[in-house]
Amino acid sequence: MKPQLDLVDSLTDLVVGSSDPRRLAERTLEVAMAMTNGRSGAVFTRTGDRVTLFASRGIDQGVLDALETVWSKYQATLEKGEPFYVEDRATDRRLAKSLRTEGAPSFAVVPVFESGKLMALVYIDGRTKKFCAEQGIGRLEKLARIVGKAVADDRDGVGRSPREALEDYLERTPSEDLEREKLLLLLNRNEWNIARVSRLMGVTRRTIYLRLTRYGVARQKVPKTLPRTAAVSSGRL
Repeated sequence: MKPQLDLVDSLTDLVVGSSDPRRLAERTLEVAMAMTNGRSGAVFTRTGDRVTLFASRGIDQGVLDALETVWSKYQATLEKGEPFYVEDRATDRRLAKSLRTEGAPSFAVVPVFESGKLMALVYIDGRTKKFCAEQGIGRLEKLARIVGKAVADDRDGVGRSPREALEDYLERTPSEDLEREKLLLLLNRNEWNIARVSRLMGVTRRTIYLRLTRYGVARQKVPKTLPRTAAVSSGRL
């Protein structure tokens, strides 16, 4: 175990000088996923009682649902610095079937502190139950030091204007990832109405289903709500 922890320390020292906070967080997620054989990962920043997506790798709606549920129910636990680890999502009594969507069978949420304050959460999940052993949680906590620096640098104004940040994001994000994120955004805004989203995108419903299969995204069933606004129904993001 010690050589692995030494590796984490070396990686921490190696990347701590990165000048791009979001890229630093993304690289940290990649390392964490590689070390735990993770499926997807995300960093969420904390502002008051809210958490906001800061960086991600391969996430879907199930990830957002899981993080929101854990934060709403166990905020106090995370504020104490205790990681939240779910070995088996289907049988974990703490969740009590409160998750609205399907997702990875196992996941971990690690709190990130800077100057004694909880400022972010690192989410990593796996394709199998018990994907992350106790040693794996320890590695994630060490890697959280890097995430803490990234989030602190971003809040301190290190980086770019919103326009520059968007341009940078578009430049370094693979086109397929952008296509996937746009599709998920439209589906979530339109209550997963495949026919409506296919019209907005100018493609057939079969194309939507094929893309969901290619991206590994399971179709979600969500309750119908009030009609959407004109801006959303027109397809503007």
